[in-house]
Amino acid sequence: MDRIKFQVDGYLEGGFPIEEDDIETITELDCYQELIGFIEEGNDKEAASLANQNLDAEFIIENISSFEDEGFEFIEVKNISILNPYIEEINGIKIPSFKYFQSSFILEGPKEVISNWMDKEDNIYKFNEELFEEWMDENGGDGLQDGCSYFFGGACYDLDGVGCNACSIDPESIEKSFK
Repeated sequence: MDRIKFQVDGYLEGGFPIEEDDIETITELDCYQELIGFIEEGNDKEAASLANQNLDAEFIIENISSFEDEGFEFIEVKNISILNPYIEEINGIKIPSFKYFQSSFILEGPKEVISNWMDKEDNIYKFNEELFEEWMDENGGDGLQDGCSYFFGGACYDLDGVGCNACSIDPESIEKSFK
């Protein structure tokens, strides 16, 4: 079966560590004091640079039942970064937080399934967001953003009520796979 690699772009706005273990993980990082210092001084450029060295992300296919059922795979993180660091106090502990986490993920899935998300005219394929959303609704109803996970120094940052977790397919990455 033919498989296609494609990119999805995600971001997390307002995420923070929600597990106590993650707070402990952050405070034990070698860069913790230095990062807190940069943020408190208002040195966003140095804070972002230091934080970006300790970022990771993952796309968890199992969180999207339709992708898991059809055999999609997470291949790699293409890039990840943070913007606008600030300090959040959780239980009296200063925790580095970031207005945005951004990342691109490379996924792979069956061409036969992905073709359901495409409009075809002559031999030209165009990604159709509506067809994709309909396919997602018909095959489990999970959102693409449910697969995105972001980490700072091994600590998972997520939402707890307020904020935004979003993810979308990069149309160009799929369309060029059909050429």
